[in-house]
Amino acid sequence: MTDASPVERVSTSRSGDVAGDVKSLNGRWEFRQAGSTDDSWLPATVPGDVYTDLEDNDVIPDPTVADNELDVQWVAKTDWVYRRTFEVDEPFVHHDVLELECLGLDTVAEVSINGTTVVESETMYRKHAADVGAHVRAGENMITIKFRSPVDYATERRDAHAYEVPALRYPVDQPARNFIRKAQCHFGWDWGPCLPGVGIWRDVRLVGYTAPRVESVTVEQTHAAGDVTLHVRAALTVPNGGSYAVRAAVPEAAGAPETVRTVDLRPGEATVRLDVDVEDPDQWWPNGYGDQPLYDLRVSAFDAERDRPAGPDLDGRTGLTRRIGFRKIDLVREADGNGETFRFEVNGEPIFAKGANWIPAEPTRGRLETSTYDDLLTSAAAANMNMIRVWGGGYYELDAFYERCDELGLLVWQDFMFSCALYPADDAFVDRVEREARYQTRRLSTHPSLAVWCGNNENEMSIESWFDDEAHIDQLRADYEQLVDSLGDVVAQEDPERSFWPGSPSSGAGEYAPDDETRGDIHFWDVWHDGASFDRYLEVEPRFVSEFGYQSFASNETLAQVVPEGHRNPTAPLMEHHQRHPNGNAHQLEQMADTFRVPFGFEDFVYLSQVQQGLAMKTAIEHWRRLQPYCMGTLYWQLNDLWPCASWSSIEYGGDWKALHHLARRFYAPVLVSVAPAEDGDTFDVWVTNDRPTARTGRLSITVRTFDGKTLFEASPEVRIEAGGSRSVYSLEIDDLPRDVDPTRSMIRVDFDGDDDTYANHAFFEPYKRLDLPDPDLDVTVADGTVTVEASGAALFVALSAPGVRFTDNYVHLEAGERASFEYKPVRIDPADAAGDADSLLDTESPRETLSITHLRETYADQ
Repeated sequence: MTDASPVERVSTSRSGDVAGDVKSLNGRWEFRQAGSTDDSWLPATVPGDVYTDLEDNDVIPDPTVADNELDVQWVAKTDWVYRRTFEVDEPFVHHDVLELECLGLDTVAEVSINGTTVVESETMYRKHAADVGAHVRAGENMITIKFRSPVDYATERRDAHAYEVPALRYPVDQPARNFIRKAQCHFGWDWGPCLPGVGIWRDVRLVGYTAPRVESVTVEQTHAAGDVTLHVRAALTVPNGGSYAVRAAVPEAAGAPETVRTVDLRPGEATVRLDVDVEDPDQWWPNGYGDQPLYDLRVSAFDAERDRPAGPDLDGRTGLTRRIGFRKIDLVREADGNGETFRFEVNGEPIFAKGANWIPAEPTRGRLETSTYDDLLTSAAAANMNMIRVWGGGYYELDAFYERCDELGLLVWQDFMFSCALYPADDAFVDRVEREARYQTRRLSTHPSLAVWCGNNENEMSIESWFDDEAHIDQLRADYEQLVDSLGDVVAQEDPERSFWPGSPSSGAGEYAPDDETRGDIHFWDVWHDGASFDRYLEVEPRFVSEFGYQSFASNETLAQVVPEGHRNPTAPLMEHHQRHPNGNAHQLEQMADTFRVPFGFEDFVYLSQVQQGLAMKTAIEHWRRLQPYCMGTLYWQLNDLWPCASWSSIEYGGDWKALHHLARRFYAPVLVSVAPAEDGDTFDVWVTNDRPTARTGRLSITVRTFDGKTLFEASPEVRIEAGGSRSVYSLEIDDLPRDVDPTRSMIRVDFDGDDDTYANHAFFEPYKRLDLPDPDLDVTVADGTVTVEASGAALFVALSAPGVRFTDNYVHLEAGERASFEYKPVRIDPADAAGDADSLLDTESPRETLSITHLRETYADQ
């Protein structure tokens, strides 16, 4: 394969991160099984992965369809070879340094150029680089990468270890994932397929340079009276010793501040520190708290004995540009009368963290497009989220992910990549982990969205409960502590501005109390795993909940992509294949029977499963928001999926919002009005929770109406809620209602008019399955990109769907005589590109031909 092959996927590195003359080696490669004796090379695409390349060549079927995954397990047990030719010109090879950079090799790999081994990899989590000037020649060259089977490698390491190191196992998986530095979920999880492949998953490039090259930039910020000092640390590679000037500049800031420092450097590696003073810059804020202004920080090096090069980038060939935001962030842990606080503060402002957990967006790297990041993260911000937790069983995401979080104001809780297991701590493994952590902290630390580094996901729970009866538990505990301490040391050295949290959940270093509600963060899974009532959430009073969730099925349209029609039944074999939690379907069905009337059609089952999931999260999050400032964060499990399945996600694979995500937009509103039944059963307490940095005063409206529109009770007190406050502002007594009120035909509605970003909320006197709902006789019209629905009687959880369309609101309650408008836009298309064609997506004359509308009454068997 030669440079004549132009096919190339989107670069996985951000603009401005390469210093020097660059020749990309992305694009068209070729591959085959290692050890093949014939010349049967197949075309491949880099960045990518072996599963995608095999599928593109029709060697294997789509692993996500039906149960094809089971038939392609041989791929992960096979060694593979990738290669390509490339050409370089005479001037390029005469740089003092000619470096090969492999930003991401997955995972165990040997790289050779023209037959000489130049790089060896045993981790997918950091860049591998080597000076290859002695091996690259002017003209045509060959690069070859041999990949070892990750399953064989991990199993060998496990078998050679002196004692067993346990990990959780899953219905479809491969063993020994904790012995390889690779995405743990590639080996199978309880929401994803088992596809532990290999491949070149990030950019490959040649970089030539003669002047000092800025390899990385990290920044600390000191804030004082509105001004900011940037403490810049530039790591340089110096080919030739001499006197050099290093410059750091923020040209977009007022007065174009910059600092130039002249230093004498020897050949090798060097670190240069500079301070840049910036007067009164605009501050960066999380979503919902302010704007997200971003500035370019440009760091360059040049020969001090010559005139400084002209131009804003100075020596753009050896400098780096980083996009930064001016903000101060702290994880505040202070003793109080009830334990210890756990809250994030940005620019001194307490932030109630509202968000979800992020898993990899695709099952294989070759399927991932940066537009997927944009779609999912924009959806998170649209649901009033301000934090995303990058879960420790996947991988450190591509640069585009963090850039989008910066732009959207989504704080990032970043796990290091360890999850649901214990890990070996031999010298080679610890060294590999420290190098990985150092690379990632340097790569990501300039992002204003990055809020905290966390050591792992649920490994402390592994020590304390899952594997506490292991024969070598003392050694396993020592291994755990060594890894956590190593990670903490790296963060302290490389990114001291950020807090390091030892694990999630945790009560702090050395505490080993991952379920302590009075300090740290908790994961609360009793409702899902134990099949407990949603009311169980109301008994929990945590400081911060970083994981909790409830399952639902993806939509029928999404499941139809991978499950044949005859198998669309919760207990059909192929449906169960796409349900990786052993008791997942049973949990959903049991809770559904307690909450709703049992549906008789699969579409109704899917609809009710999504409504049920939304109600579970609504119950928990409204309760925990009412507890603020004692509780200061909820991150539900999980935001997204990586294949069509039953899972805990609020956005299904492909980007459509489930009911939960629509409900999240409302229960994560900056000002929340909610209803909490009192313990006596005779009172409904109305609460207002205010995340705004200023107090809110407004009129509260409380009404009780029958399903046919008769008003039984109404009140409208004036209330005031302080900034960051939450309190009960009204108690509705059952005795205040007319004696002949029918609890099966009445509903409570509460509104607060003191803020534009708040929503009406509802409560009911009886469980949903006991409600005597009328036929609402919906009247539907479509015009100007909006569907208008009017109900003659109460309609609950009104849900609209249409092919290729996403509605900006959905799953709403309509009272008798109420009219609601639902705006819509094409799925994953910029609305600006389709502004004039919105109506063409739906039939305006016969909207029911292209539009489906469901509500709770339609799931009743007699409807």
